[in-house]
Amino acid sequence: MPQIQTILFLDFDGVLHPAGVHRGGADLARLPLLEAFLREPAHQGVQIVISSTWREAHPFERLRAMFTDDLRPRIIGVTPVLDEYDTDYPRHEEIKAWLDRHPDRTAWAALDDDVQGFPGHRRKTVVFTDSSVGLTSGDLDALRSLLAIRRW
Repeated sequence: MPQIQTILFLDFDGVLHPAGVHRGGADLARLPLLEAFLREPAHQGVQIVISSTWREAHPFERLRAMFTDDLRPRIIGVTPVLDEYDTDYPRHEEIKAWLDRHPDRTAWAALDDDVQGFPGHRRKTVVFTDSSVGLTSGDLDALRSLLAIRRW
């Protein structure tokens, strides 16, 4: 049976490093933790779509190059930058817009630090990190459980 391709919408600030930390070597300090998670056999079907605002400042290929060589093919895109939102939940609207453009992709989860960016009924598909800390092994345990429970 083929493995379901799950999309993980990935924020950077507050997830891959503590929010407000830029330059000076701390950027993406938590990326190795995420990459180890993605290499686990149970997560070989997880593909990444970058939902971070970094997509507005950097071209896709530069964002993809931030990941190790073996994981770059699994970084498949970025969410669209929307000028107007239909709701008060901008991050969710961007994810929804990407999913609308890829109707064959229905299995998804997100790693983000912005609880307010998602409506209450969609928060169950998101693992929220503490923005002052960034991604932790506990967050990855929560993501592991979410992916195991949600058999799309």
